[in-house]
Amino acid sequence: MQLGIVNKLKINRFTPPGAFLEDVDGNEVLLPNKYVEEHFQLEDEVDVFVFKDSENRIVATTEVPHLYLGDFRYLNVIHVNPYGAFVDWGLDKDLLVPFSEQLHRLEQDEKYLFSLQYDNATDRLYGTMR
Repeated sequence: MQLGIVNKLKINRFTPPGAFLEDVDGNEVLLPNKYVEEHFQLEDEVDVFVFKDSENRIVATTEVPHLYLGDFRYLNVIHVNPYGAFVDWGLDKDLLVPFSEQLHRLEQDEKYLFSLQYDNATDRLYGTMR
């Protein structure tokens, strides 16, 4: 399973927090209850976007992000803080664009062109203008 793209995963089991999905290698990821549809059954294959949540856990969602790994899109800056800028990419968790990945200072409520990238060292997705 790969972060930042849509993965086709099989429903392995249902638990109180949601459905656990499994890839062909046996790796599991949680699809939280708010994304589990009533018609889902064990062994169903579902298309999900895989990313890390605000607690740095790998999770799946049936929501469609505005940006996939390697894509470029104009996105709106939601907030700027000491870590960088956070942009709305269509998921509950906003996407971080670190200062080191910004070509210039970003302003809140403005749109800029970003790409979604994956950092092997930190195992995280991030936005970049580079």
